Amino acid sequence: MPKPVRFISRTVWYIVMLVFSFIMLYPFIFSMLAGLNTIDEFGHLGALFPVPQNPQFDNLLFLFTPRGIRPLINTFTRTAWYTVVVCTISVLMGYVLARYTFKGKRVFLVSILAVQVIPAVLTLIPAFVMMSHIPFVGGNNWMGMGGRGLINNSLALYLPLGWGFLIWTFLFMQSMKSLPRDFEEAGELDGCGFWRKIFQVIIPLQRPMIAVIGVNVALSVWNDWLIPFLYIRDTQRNTLPAYLGALVSALQQFGERDYPRIFAMSTIAIIPPFLIFLFLQKYIIQGIASAGVKG
Repeated sequence: MPKPVRFISRTVWYIVMLVFSFIMLYPFIFSMLAGLNTIDEFGHLGALFPVPQNPQFDNLLFLFTPRGIRPLINTFTRTAWYTVVVCTISVLMGYVLARYTFKGKRVFLVSILAVQVIPAVLTLIPAFVMMSHIPFVGGNNWMGMGGRGLINNSLALYLPLGWGFLIWTFLFMQSMKSLPRDFEEAGELDGCGFWRKIFQVIIPLQRPMIAVIGVNVALSVWNDWLIPFLYIRDTQRNTLPAYLGALVSALQQFGERDYPRIFAMSTIAIIPPFLIFLFLQKYIIQGIASAGVKG
């Protein structure tokens, strides 16, 4: 290809990519600028970029006040909990399924794949009824009646309410099949037991796959607003996405429509997932490539 043609094609490609990048970043830019507006100023804006005349940083600082910091802490805590638990379960179960043979193994694998085709929305009502009728919790008697169970209980944020996380067990198992047994056998010759082999051999070698699991779980849990919104009614016990959902719902019904504060809180809520993906994205392709389905 001649140099002028190559230069033109490359320039066009860069322009197209810049346009797509702007389209992807525009909602974040709009949210960030809108969060710096006052209520009156935002209500009279119709511009593509709501640039404030007198930037107000009180909306951004609201999340760091005693009233706003609790949902943010709850979100961090819930995300960290689920990430650690799902990664641990995926590593242990995936390793056992990949390296050991036992009765019912094939049925268990089929069950893991089968539950993935069940829409999560179908389990919302049964899960809500089950959580509200847990015995001896929230005023319930031994039959699970008379109280509210785990509804509006912070413990509901940390219980597994579905089996979707088992797909990561399956992917880790597939990744283990691509790893030669020589490393484990070498560890056994050095006197490694099961747990020492997991922590000193498997986890260091499977770091990219574990990073893939951790990133995906962290992003999905951080952005999850539906489960906390359904089970927790107290905003101080809720997570940040559910808190934002409750604020938006309330603004549509009554009260002063403080949309700049919602935009400011949304902007801050986007930053942690963005940083997680930014610093761990190099592991994602490596982990997915190592989990190629093998026979």
